Amino acid sequence: MSTPMMFDQAAVVAGWNPQYIPPGFDGYFRQPFIYNVNFLAAANGSVTTGTTNIQNDSYFVCVEQNADIWDSATGNTTHLSPDGAAMLVRIVDTSSGKFIVDQPTPIGNWFGTGLRPFVWLARAQVYRPGGQIQVELTQNMAASQNVRCSFIGFKVYYNVPDDFSKM
Repeated sequence: MSTPMMFDQAAVVAGWNPQYIPPGFDGYFRQPFIYNVNFLAAANGSVTTGTTNIQNDSYFVCVEQNADIWDSATGNTTHLSPDGAAMLVRIVDTSSGKFIVDQPTPIGNWFGTGLRPFVWLARAQVYRPGGQIQVELTQNMAASQNVRCSFIGFKVYYNVPDDFSKM
């Protein structure tokens, strides 16, 4: 079984660039931003869909994905790594109508933790203004869980230059 790639290991992967700017976005103002999809008290055997709306003012470039999972009965006292969670996810970019994954896949394949985030390596995932990130969560753990899926990256304001002297 292979060891999941940690953030510091990702830096040595050829072609990975944490400052990656998708073609056409260079020269526009960028602001760090996080979108979240929350599942509260997801019960055993449940399939739940959650969404977050991408704001209309900018594109969103996702460079990392993290999941925070904890037992809903005990609150924040018992955290679980996505690698060990018996959960499946399916991610959809509704602005393009594309599934990011063809079928529900273990959550650890798509989400890391704050210490070991899932990093989009060669290219970041770009979400269009006004779209949604939709996550379908299948929870197969015995106890109900709270799950927060975080999409970390930056907003690109396509109508604002990054050099304010050009305005």
